[in-house]
Amino acid sequence: MSRPQTHEQRLLYKADQYLSCLARTHEERLEILEAVAASQSHCDIIEYWKAFDFSCVNVDASVVNNLLQYIEESGIPVSMAISSLAREPLSVEEQKKNGVFYTDFRLAKFIADDCRDKISEESAVADFAAGTGILIVGIAEEYKKKFPQLFNTWIAHKLYAFDLSAIALRGATAALLSLTNNIDALKTMRLNWKTTDSLLDDDISNLKFDIIVGNPPWGKIKLSRHDFLTQNGEQRVYGAEYENFDHSDYEKTKESLSQYSKLIKQKYNLLGNAEPDMYMAFLQRVTESVVQGGHISYLVPAGLIRSQGTQVLRRYLLSNANRIEFDLLDNQANYFAIDTRFKFVLLSFDKNEHMRDLLKEFLFSMPTATSENVTKGSPVCFNIAQLEAVRPDLTIPEVGSEEEKNLFFKVCENGQSWGQVDNVWFADISREVDMTNNRKHFVDSSQSNAIPVVEGRMVQQHRFGTKTYISGSGRSAKWAPCSSGGKSQFYYPLGKMSDALFKRTCTTRAGYCDIAGQTNERAMMSAVIPPNVVCGNKVPTLLFPNDASGDLIYLWIGITNSFVFDWMIRRIISTTVNYFLLFSIPMPAISVDSDLAKKIVQKTKQLSVMNGDYYTSNRMAELRSDIDVYVAEAYGLGTKDVELIMKDFPLLDRKQSHISTEKRSTVTRDLVLSKCELHFDGQPGNYNTRYEKAKAKNALAYIPTEMTELSTKGGV
Repeated sequence: MSRPQTHEQRLLYKADQYLSCLARTHEERLEILEAVAASQSHCDIIEYWKAFDFSCVNVDASVVNNLLQYIEESGIPVSMAISSLAREPLSVEEQKKNGVFYTDFRLAKFIADDCRDKISEESAVADFAAGTGILIVGIAEEYKKKFPQLFNTWIAHKLYAFDLSAIALRGATAALLSLTNNIDALKTMRLNWKTTDSLLDDDISNLKFDIIVGNPPWGKIKLSRHDFLTQNGEQRVYGAEYENFDHSDYEKTKESLSQYSKLIKQKYNLLGNAEPDMYMAFLQRVTESVVQGGHISYLVPAGLIRSQGTQVLRRYLLSNANRIEFDLLDNQANYFAIDTRFKFVLLSFDKNEHMRDLLKEFLFSMPTATSENVTKGSPVCFNIAQLEAVRPDLTIPEVGSEEEKNLFFKVCENGQSWGQVDNVWFADISREVDMTNNRKHFVDSSQSNAIPVVEGRMVQQHRFGTKTYISGSGRSAKWAPCSSGGKSQFYYPLGKMSDALFKRTCTTRAGYCDIAGQTNERAMMSAVIPPNVVCGNKVPTLLFPNDASGDLIYLWIGITNSFVFDWMIRRIISTTVNYFLLFSIPMPAISVDSDLAKKIVQKTKQLSVMNGDYYTSNRMAELRSDIDVYVAEAYGLGTKDVELIMKDFPLLDRKQSHISTEKRSTVTRDLVLSKCELHFDGQPGNYNTRYEKAKAKNALAYIPTEMTELSTKGGV
């Protein structure tokens, strides 16, 4: 399976292709890179090879010069380029199996920048999953700038690297060769390096370090049938049947992984009851291995700050830190050959020197990237006690400024818990059928006594059945927008339902699409689910059994489709709105029978019975903007707060007509804020003027971009 190229791979493409043409094996590749490194540091390459008992070969000077030219054209520091080019090639399956995501040179420089002020003459530095050493190379570059006269002594006695691959460590040595011609220093350095599983090696436990850097393996220690087959070279898509499956080999491999998983869980108690994830074990390992007052700079998945399963680890880090900063990055800059939406964290951690010195606050920032560097964002300071009051698990909302942080806390402090509380807001939430496990029961529409299966794409804000099935299956299935009542792809026999499920499908309930994203046009999308349909697992449904009126469903839908709630959920999700995340955003602290709640319910009910006119008239936008203002009031917000919230939705109105002097439409924002001006400020303002101009251009607010065609087709 092919992978998209990373930014680093594109920069080094010429160098990599040149190497691939010259080297028949990975060993030959390393030999050429070693010759390049020796040329850079003016070292005798033959003496270097003899010292390390490597084969002595002839690498022509023209090859070295050509490769150096390609590296220089890339703009990547030579030492880091050698580290990158020395990596063992991994297939998608091998990468997933080993949890290996090679570190981009910009991230290596970012980590080196984070460690710069911590580097002293005697700093002992280590990487517990070093690979070809790009992170320790970054530290070595910084050390050499600060203490050039001590460099050889330092690498000989204070630079440590551990990895499962001896070949990778040879590549790391080559990268450091480009920084020194002192072969004895490199040989002595290698005595401190070890090819080992650093999570289980007890000898390493006796070592302590001043600085630890790392980008450890990311991934859970488990094996599915799908993963097993892809790791063995079979091309598969999710949902395909398992033909010619070798159960014996699968069970043997699975058992081996299970035993390893048990060892890891026994050794690393901070994993708690969560499925063991490699990065969590590495974090505990390095936190225990850094000296009091020492520094850790570590790249890990964003699950560290947002996952329920990492709560114990978060608390451990906060209770053992003198200073801590979480820098949240996404993969838009193509650091890794994975989804650009993937988020990860640089943990910058100073270990406290005295356990009694409890940390009271930490920093959070969202860095930006260019083609050459990563730059820290403006730090936001979180008071730990204040965060714990609104998020007891200490998950960290993604806020880009103090203003956004204050708004997040304001909504939380003006809200109330729901979902799992013993009052009217108690929610009976359910995934009614599983699109994979229950697939064997699905039938087509021609069979009687079967009801439609609702998929995630069929639910939008206030709308049910907004896509109709045309043809095909799986990822090649074709769907078309429709105003409501779209045809389902699958149907579920009533005879296969439990009594409880059948009873549930006979009721009106709320449902939402749990597939979401922070950068989507809208993230939270909920609607009324009518009787006589059953929802797939991507459309969880809710009932409120303690609500005798039946109106709470409509109040919940009105609130969750608001810009305020959407903005809040965007602060904590990645690609899915699971129960844990959903329940963690409070409902506004208003009574269900208050006038404000009644207004929201009334207008939500009106929206729920609209058909084609939802997409063709201004009535829908008037109703929704009223609800947005009421919800903002319920959370204790004002015009300035809503103005800040609306900045988080840049994809709105992409196909609407714009005001003549501008390049894009902001009709939805202008309508909402014009209503805020009237409601909160008591008089029309600039946004009212803007909305009137947009209406004159026939712009319609609140129309999802993918549904725009319905506005021109009369809402059909």
